[in-house]
Amino acid sequence: MWNTSGFYGSTTEIENQIISLVGDSATNAFYQNYYSTYITEEDIVQLSEWGFNSLRVPFHYKFFSTDTNTFINDGFDIIDPVLEWCSNNGIYLILDMHCAPGGQNRNDFSDGNGDEAGLWVHKYNRDWTVAIWKYIADYYSESQWIGGYDLLNEPVLEADFTSLDFREYYIEIVDSIRSVDQNHIIFIEGNWYANDFANLTPPFDDNMSYSFHHYIGPSTQTAWVSQYTNMSAAYNVPLWVGEVGENSNHWAYHKIKLFEDNNIGWSWWNFKHNGSISTLMGIEPPEDFTSILKHWSNLGPKPSVEKAQSGLQQLAEAYKFENCVPNAGLLAAFNDPDFSSTSKPFTEHRLPGMVSATDFDIGMNGVAYQDEIFEDANKFSGDSKAWNSGWTYRNDGVDILKTSDNVGSEYAIGWTMDNEWTKYTVHADSTGMYKISIRIASNVYGGELELLYDNSRIGEIVTVPNTGGWRSWQDVTVAEHYIEQGKSTLQLNVIDEEFNIKDIHFTFLGKPQTEDENYGNYPNPFA
Repeated sequence: MWNTSGFYGSTTEIENQIISLVGDSATNAFYQNYYSTYITEEDIVQLSEWGFNSLRVPFHYKFFSTDTNTFINDGFDIIDPVLEWCSNNGIYLILDMHCAPGGQNRNDFSDGNGDEAGLWVHKYNRDWTVAIWKYIADYYSESQWIGGYDLLNEPVLEADFTSLDFREYYIEIVDSIRSVDQNHIIFIEGNWYANDFANLTPPFDDNMSYSFHHYIGPSTQTAWVSQYTNMSAAYNVPLWVGEVGENSNHWAYHKIKLFEDNNIGWSWWNFKHNGSISTLMGIEPPEDFTSILKHWSNLGPKPSVEKAQSGLQQLAEAYKFENCVPNAGLLAAFNDPDFSSTSKPFTEHRLPGMVSATDFDIGMNGVAYQDEIFEDANKFSGDSKAWNSGWTYRNDGVDILKTSDNVGSEYAIGWTMDNEWTKYTVHADSTGMYKISIRIASNVYGGELELLYDNSRIGEIVTVPNTGGWRSWQDVTVAEHYIEQGKSTLQLNVIDEEFNIKDIHFTFLGKPQTEDENYGNYPNPFA
């Protein structure tokens, strides 16, 4: 959630790291502030307006139990307001035990110790988990807008705990829940990060769903889903993708279409994430909190107490609804049936004026833009590649960098390759002649580009000069061009790499002169 790296960033370890920076009292104050800002009623209203009907809420067991047979209400205090907002906006809340006692896998996001998945090694952890779920289910048994219980997030069994043991353990949890709650759906995730359902069939409850997670593979690959749809058909049990995401808009469009074509529910991971481009709501990395991250990753000095407190405050503020930026391209990939065929404006471009190169239209690769790498088809492998090399601003294949240039826009297209292009919907306010220039930077001479206006080239092919550096920006005149009033399409084509391009400027020169304005003898009296 916070873009931590460079150490085993479990929930407990991160909390200990914060305590070492600012102390116990300030740490507690920060977390309370963070919990109150991460998701608010405004967020829920927005999700409903976007068309979402369910929200998966990950939780840590410690919010419901501090020790075996010791239960607390902290989790209810956090979830209950969210549940009320969801009920008022037609959204079902699905509770996901993201961190079980001991950890259900060895990864940091399960808050284990990294050496073992203690849930499978120690029986007292399993008994504790059963008791926690019964405690939660008893509390929410009559809640209409609780969509269900996702029992264990991404379990990975230890060697001595078999898939048959796994099945029996799930049955134990379900029986405990059903002793107090016969109303809600039980979501069962498979072994190996939710995807292996060996010995988890046939189903063992009349109101359960098999839930897998999906992050890997090319967007056009579809045959793999049959392993789940066949299971669903054989046992008449619904499917739900509890997590899908962390990839480009192009990838998202194809995956969500695949799921919906097969009547599979889905939940995008995730809602907000510091510094990520693939979330529903974008978070601008706070400067002082970035200093904390660098320290934790051994890339910077330990910040002072004052700077650390400032960084934590900045992080909580960054997660407030009003400070987040909706991912317009991702939402279009989910909701716009034209996403794969018709590009649509990312923002309004009025001429005369400046068109930011990074504000190209919304649409999939080949529709709104063309880029060599437009998705990560090999996520979690050694061949994994970022679809946006600059990892900022947009969740598309176009590579974008943030600049410090004090002229024009804040972002630029970089890492350009031959035959890449971007498309823009523009609207000219006046018919007439326009001067077109581009703001570019390059450390080499010889890159080439062209601008097309309604498929006609503006001037000649532009040869990009060596401006003195990849961030040394220079305005280059393209040509003068006649443009008619109204809506049109502008396209930027990269013919020969490599350069950075930031802005395209259109300056109105005036309406074209008529013949009588030029010569004073129209119509020609000698004709």
